[in-house]
Amino acid sequence: MNRKAAILVTILLVTACGGRDALLRRKQTAPEPVTVKVMTAVKSAAGVSAGFVGTVQSDLDATLRSPSDGTVKQLSAREGYPVKKGQVLAVIESETLKSAWKAAKASLDQAEDGWKRVSMVHEGGAVTEVEYMNVKAKVEQARATEAAARSALEKCTVKAPFDGVVEKVWTRKNLELIPGEPLVSIVNLGALSVDFSIPESELHKYHEGDAAVVSVPALGIEIDAVLQSKGITASALSRSYDCTVSLAKRPEGLMPGMVCKVILGMDSQDSAIVIPTSAVMTDMEGRYVWTVDESGTVGKKHIRVGGYSYSGIAVTGGIEDGEMVIIEGRRKVSSGMKVKVVK
Repeated sequence: MNRKAAILVTILLVTACGGRDALLRRKQTAPEPVTVKVMTAVKSAAGVSAGFVGTVQSDLDATLRSPSDGTVKQLSAREGYPVKKGQVLAVIESETLKSAWKAAKASLDQAEDGWKRVSMVHEGGAVTEVEYMNVKAKVEQARATEAAARSALEKCTVKAPFDGVVEKVWTRKNLELIPGEPLVSIVNLGALSVDFSIPESELHKYHEGDAAVVSVPALGIEIDAVLQSKGITASALSRSYDCTVSLAKRPEGLMPGMVCKVILGMDSQDSAIVIPTSAVMTDMEGRYVWTVDESGTVGKKHIRVGGYSYSGIAVTGGIEDGEMVIIEGRRKVSSGMKVKVVK
């Protein structure tokens, strides 16, 4: 064997040994299977309910607007601050309304002066009854005009129409306004309800007065409620009807605009498999869960959701009794992989 051949053989032997050693190291450091927690699916009469996404609304709110063109001379409203009925929130200085009232007041003064003079001579018979009634009518007209002008001017002092909280301040001091421009929005937090939509295919199941439960994730609370009203016209896009539930109480921290879930009861004898909401995921084909077979292999199962119960989502199709559903560790798995199961 010549020198070059000997060197080549040596290189091959070293490479082969290195590859074998690397393979052994990989086998020795192979990762442990992912540990997941599962539950065994069991079908039962779950007291299934239907859940709908809703939004907390105030039953009493108002946006106060500028009654005329003018300038914001005073602005005491502050967002988030409570206000009392009759409290001054803003003052608008309107030269237009001020001039109109001054003109109406001058006309009224003139008319009343003439009325006094005519009344004096009317008693002596120097003025006919027709002339007397004409002057009287002009005085009444001048009084009505002055009252209307004064009322319009008084509305430039914008006051809260009810007790509430300032939701939004739309303007600022010294800003020039046009008629109808928004100034302040206020809401009454003591009168809250929840608006939501029910698909047309399910509307017939529910009636006004039905008991409901409102779950507010932001506060981690549930509130008893009653179905207050059902819409009579469906949305052209979603084919659903706007509905409202009234709340039995207003918990601390509940505010208009909060997203919540409205749970309406259905037939308590409906049979379904109830799994935690956290176990359900969504892809382009719909909702699904991860399952594990007896060999510890993960599988993906698309499910049909029938509604909600107080302990989770009611599944009416896609998984069977006895299947093991992953309820913890679901984001670490994929189809076909092996896992370590903990019940």
